Formats: sequence, structure tokens, C-alpha cells
Amino acid sequence: MPLFFLSYAQEDNRNGQVQAFFGDLSDAVAGLAGVRWHEAGFIDGQIPLGSTWTDTLANALSTSACLIALTSPRYVVSDYCGREFRVFADRIDEHERQFQVRPPALVPVQWIPCDRLPEAVGTFQYRNFPTGTVYAQDGLLTLKQRRRHEDEYRDFVDALAKHIVQTARDHTLQRPAQRPTLAKVTSAFGPPARARAHAGPATVGAVQRATSARHVHIVLVAGSSAELAGSRPGAEDRYGAVSRDWRPYRPELEVPIGSWAGAIATTKSYGWTVEDAEELAAVREWARAHNQIVVLVVDVWSADLPRYRLSLINYDEDVRSPRAPVLVPWTAADDAASGGNRRMWDTLARVLPHHVLHNTRDVWRTEIATSARFQEELEDVLVVEQGRIYRTGTVYQEPPTGGPGQRPILEGP
Repeated sequence: MPLFFLSYAQEDNRNGQVQAFFGDLSDAVAGLAGVRWHEAGFIDGQIPLGSTWTDTLANALSTSACLIALTSPRYVVSDYCGREFRVFADRIDEHERQFQVRPPALVPVQWIPCDRLPEAVGTFQYRNFPTGTVYAQDGLLTLKQRRRHEDEYRDFVDALAKHIVQTARDHTLQRPAQRPTLAKVTSAFGPPARARAHAGPATVGAVQRATSARHVHIVLVAGSSAELAGSRPGAEDRYGAVSRDWRPYRPELEVPIGSWAGAIATTKSYGWTVEDAEELAAVREWARAHNQIVVLVVDVWSADLPRYRLSLINYDEDVRSPRAPVLVPWTAADDAASGGNRRMWDTLARVLPHHVLHNTRDVWRTEIATSARFQEELEDVLVVEQGRIYRTGTVYQEPPTGGPGQRPILEGP
């Protein structure tokens, strides 16, 4: 039986990073446990041709000693990942009922930060191995991608491997009485409902904000489903109780747009926060003082809500500060909901007139129809904004201008 099962969202492995992590962890586990490499762990890419896919997955979930869940914005909204999580969590519950011991065999690992986690994930947060500041804020993917954090990444993998091997030795989880049929299993993930308490994605009212220059503030102009129920048909499908619940690309992408933008920023080695546009003035002041990037993501249906109108107008009239780039999703579902009536776009001309008038790609990108196009636009915006900061950002330590100007003398050993 495998010592661990790696559960992950397929889209998180587009560049092969998940597969590479699986290889690193398998090497470490195999060495510690004295088993062959292919016996250390299971990942769905190992399923042989000709096998029944769901049966093979169900067997691995039923026999693995541990499950490692790579959490990310995509993972926590994946129905299939939620089913894998449920099958293994049920095995742990059954073990606890039989032996009155709850083994630490299901380990959520933060692959990409997400601002909210399903309650089911939060009940399995173990602290048996050390994690540093970079992991806590930016996730394991960032540790793996940045060469300067190579030692920290290796330490994390080694500690996780020790946790897996020790757990497998101390606890023997029983197989389910019947092999689970994944198609009939209910996902463990309901709507994300619990805010994370780390310095990556932060709540709007956080007392402290990040000070790193490699940081993006994703500021949302998006109403709640209650606010938009009378103006946007189908509002209950795309909005929630707060702005960060906005999902403009649903059903193509179930992840809230703020979390999606944060996941994109993470792959470019940025920390990030999702904030509400009511705090736009304070966010811009903080970002300007710390050479950080601000990106506005604006919902056309919400731009004229009373709680946003004044903030946007004041921001647009502030000619002293650089303008933050504005990204405006507008999908086929929006067009259908408007009945072809585009008058609500006049709202943007009222609250952001300078952006509309100048209409330059540096600060104004509208009618972004798909999540893939949104990713392309945001990635480009981050490059443009970082270049602007390099040219015009605050310099905190000027080079010395006085003194004798003597060159240092380098002496050999």
C-alpha cells in the first residue's frame, strides 16, 4: 500500500510543479521508510493504461497511510478533490471510533494561499513540522520556485516525509468495508466560509498590512448578492455576502475572482491581499509608501453602488498619485443578463472619467471575457506596474554623495 496519497487540483500542475514535488517527497519517504520509490506515494499520473481510473483512485484512497492535500484556490472549489478528501477523512473518523485515537494522517499543505478554507480542511491543520514565514505567507509553490529558498523547501519536504513515515508506523488505518464509489461520494467542501489567519490574503480590516515590495493589493469593486438582486439578473449565482465572494467567470471558474488573481500573483512570486474598494484610499497610501502594486478589479454592475461611488470618484480625481490599473470582467453571461443593453457602462464614465478618457492599456483593460484572458491581462499588468515602480518608486537609502570617493582595496588571502 502507498504511504501517502497526493491530492491536488489538476490545473495546479500545468507547469509540472506538483509532479516535481511528488517526486521530491517520494524520494524522501522511500529513503526513510526503506521502500521502493513507487511504493512511497500515489498520484493519479501513475494510473496504468487500461486501468479503470475511478477504481484505481478508490483503491489508493482506501489503502494509503496518509493523504497530503495541496490546498489552493482551485483545490478548495474542486468537487472531485472534495470527494477524495471525504473518503480519507471518513477513514480517520472510523479509526477514532474504534481506537479512541485520531491519527494525524490527513495533512493539508498550503500550495497556493487562498483567502478562505472549507471548514472540513480547517479541522485537519497539524503543526507537527516547522514552517517558515515564506511558506505561511506565499505557500509551498513559492518556496519551490525561488532558488534562494531551496534549503527551506528541502527542510519542509524532509519534515513532511518524516511525519508521513512516523504516522504510518504509529497508526494503521483500516480499509473501508466497501470500496468507495467516488461518483456517489459527497464532497467535503461546502462554500468556503472560514477566513485564513495568515499574512497572505488578508481581511480588509487587518491592523497590519504586508511591507514587502513584492506585494499586490487586489481591490474589488463588487457588491453583494443582496445589493445586486434588483439590478443584475442571476446575482445569487455570481455574488455572495461580501465583495470577495464575486465569481464573474462561473461556471467556467468557480474560484472567487480575488482568489484567482491571488493565485496568479503567487506564481509570479508576489504576496497578495484581497481588499474592498471602500478602503481604496488607505490601500493606495500604504502601497505607495512601500512600493507595492494596486490592481482594481471592477464589476460594471457594482460601480455605481453608493458605498463605492465616492471612493472611486476621489481616486480618479487624484492626479498626484500614479493611477492603478483597472481590470473589468464582462462575460457572455453579463451580456445576456443585460439583454444587450450596455447603458450600465456609462457608470464607469461617471465614476472613473479619467480612465475612460485616456483609455490606455497601462491602466484600463475592459471586457475581459474569460478567466484565461484575465490571467493574461493580470500577468501583463504586473510586469508594467513593476517597471513603473522601478522607475518612480520611493528610494529609502540614497547612495553616499560626500567623502573622499576612494575605491576599496581588495587584498588576497
